[in-house]
Amino acid sequence: MSQRSTALAPFPTPRRPRDDDTMIVVAQDPDVPSWVVRTCEHSGRGVRIEPVPGPVEDRIGLVASLAGRSVLVASHHDARPRTGTARVVAAVRDLPSDATVLAEAAAAAVALDAVIVPLHGVPLSFGERSVGLTEALARGHRVLDAAAERLGADVPGVTVLPRLLRARPHELVGEELDADLLVLGGPRPGIPARVGLVGCSAVQHAPCPVLLAARPG
Repeated sequence: MSQRSTALAPFPTPRRPRDDDTMIVVAQDPDVPSWVVRTCEHSGRGVRIEPVPGPVEDRIGLVASLAGRSVLVASHHDARPRTGTARVVAAVRDLPSDATVLAEAAAAAVALDAVIVPLHGVPLSFGERSVGLTEALARGHRVLDAAAERLGADVPGVTVLPRLLRARPHELVGEELDADLLVLGGPRPGIPARVGLVGCSAVQHAPCPVLLAARPG
């Protein structure tokens, strides 16, 4: 990957979490995936199951109610078999605001023995001659370079395959996604807490489990 200087803000010093802030909530029933068990055993994090009724709307509502927690939502689509090395896709919009997305993706990749694919989208609304397209693409590359650098430092030896695609962010997480796990930012705590367009699209359409990483308010 080419070396680019970044103008991104430095990663903030993590705050001291409350006792249950780091818990992973598994929105499915009845079992916790083995990779989640390994991740929690390795890191000392807690885990709990939160059964969810069938409708997708109920899953989205549960995610909103758990804003501030990392929530794993099982895919409600029939599993599409994959071959080869496992892939953890981390949808990254900006850094450092999506630092927890990278942290969760790194932990999952270790447990799954997977490669990590940081993913960033530049909308097609930028035509080839649009004002701002060049900077949008350059910014996307800066974000991905920073993500790859961060992942390489946190998980030495991990394979990182950044991808910049011309698509709206919510289109990146649909049925055509090639992943064993998708990680993206969850809703921020607030009144009311809301699941954004990308999160809703992922929960409804991703062909794999979705881990919505906790983000501060």
